[in-house]
Amino acid sequence: MAEELNLGALVRDLRRRWRIATAVALAFVIGATLYAYQLPNSYQGRVVVAFAPRKDVNIGGDIVRQVLPKYVAYATARATLDRVANDLGERPAILRQAVTAGVAVDSGNLSITAELGSARRAADAANAVAAAVISFADVDPLLQAVIVAPALPESVPSGPPRTLIEAAALVVGVLLGAVGAYLLERGRPRLRTWRDVSVVTGLEVLGRLPTSRRVQGGPLAGLEDPAVGTAVRTLRTRLERVSRDRPVHVLMLTSSVAGEGKTTIACLLAASLVRLDASVLIIDADLRRPSLHRVLNVDAAPGLSEVLRGKIPLEQAIRPTTIPGLKVLATSPDTDAGDLLARHFGGLLSQARGLVDIIVLDAPPLLGTDDARTLASLAEGVLLVVGVGGQASAAAEAATVLEGLHTRVLGAVANRSRDDSRISSYGYVYDVQQPREREAKFQI
Repeated sequence: MAEELNLGALVRDLRRRWRIATAVALAFVIGATLYAYQLPNSYQGRVVVAFAPRKDVNIGGDIVRQVLPKYVAYATARATLDRVANDLGERPAILRQAVTAGVAVDSGNLSITAELGSARRAADAANAVAAAVISFADVDPLLQAVIVAPALPESVPSGPPRTLIEAAALVVGVLLGAVGAYLLERGRPRLRTWRDVSVVTGLEVLGRLPTSRRVQGGPLAGLEDPAVGTAVRTLRTRLERVSRDRPVHVLMLTSSVAGEGKTTIACLLAASLVRLDASVLIIDADLRRPSLHRVLNVDAAPGLSEVLRGKIPLEQAIRPTTIPGLKVLATSPDTDAGDLLARHFGGLLSQARGLVDIIVLDAPPLLGTDDARTLASLAEGVLLVVGVGGQASAAAEAATVLEGLHTRVLGAVANRSRDDSRISSYGYVYDVQQPREREAKFQI
C-alpha cells in the first residue's frame, strides 16, 4: 500500500477522495469570493502632465528625462500630499497611501494616480496633486509643464481585483484539496480493490462478492442473482481446494469490525453448500449483537444462549429453515457471552458434529471483544470477511490477530468487490476463474 509521493499517486488519491478534495476546494473558493465581495470598491483618478523645455532654453530630451524624477519625488512627497489633503479635506495618511506617480519610458509625461473609495474624490485628488506639480514647475528654469489629460470620475470601480482573487482562490483551493486528499488517503488508507485485501492481510482471496440488493431478500434470492451466485459458487469450490488435504467440518466466518457483510456471506455460503447434498448447520455465535435470526426469519430464542446455559438440549434449539438441508441455531443477546463461549461452546460443537456434515459459525468481529478469538481456536478453518472500501488498518490488525492465534486461516473473502473478472454475454454472467463444480456430495 505504501506509494511514493508522485503525480500518479496523487491522481489515484484524488480519484479515491474526490469528494473531500472537491469540498475543500469549494469551501476555499466560496470563502475567498465572499471576502472579495466584502471589500469596498475603489476608484482611480489619473492625470497626465507633459513636460517640455522652455522656449528660451536649448536642451535635449535626455536632460528632460533626467529632470523628471524630481517631479515624481515632489508629487509623492509627504509635504506635498499633506498640503493637498488639507485643501481637499482628506486625511493625510489616506492620501499618502492613495497617490502614486511615475514617468513613462522614453517620454516626458508624468502620470499621477490617486485611488480612493469614491470616483469624485479620486479625480479631485489626482487633479489637485497635478496642480501642485504645475505650480512647482512654474519656478523651474529649464522645464515647463501642462496638464494634457485631467482626471475624470470613473463610472466603473477599478478595484478590488475580484476576478483575480477568485482565480487565485480556485488554484489554491484545488491544490489544498489535492494535498488534503493525499494526506487523508495516506493517514487512513482504505481498501479499494480485492487486491488490496490480499496485500494488507497477506491472505489468499478465495471469494469476491459484488454488491447486490437481491441479497436483502434472503440467501435463496441472493443466489438467484447471477453475479452473486457465481461468486458464492466460486468461493465454495475454492474452499474445497484449500481444504482437500485436511477436511473442514467446522468453518468460522469473522471480520475485523461490524458491518462488513459477514452474516450475509455466511448464509449465502451455507445455502450453497446444501445444494451439493451436504447437511449444514449455521450457528449465530455472536451473543452480543445477533442478527442471523432476522436474515433467516426464525425465532431468536430459545437458542444458543439457552443451550450454553443448560436450559434446553441442543436438538430442541436447532430449527429448520426454508432451505432444505439447512438448519440454524439462532440466539438472543447474552451479557455473559465471553464466559459462556469459553466454558461450553467446545462441548456444543462436539455434540453438533454428529448431527450434520458441515457447521458454519457466524462469529462476531475480531476487534473489540475476545469472543471471536475463543471461537477461532475451536474452528477447523477460518474465513476473514473484509469489506472493500473499509479501513486498511482494521483488516491488517484482524489478520495479525488470527496469525497470533495460530489457527487455520483458509483465506479472505472480499465483500462489495467491484470485480472485473466477470464476463457478461447474452444476459448471463460467467466467472472466468471459476473451476468446474463437483456433482458429488460436498465436503470441506
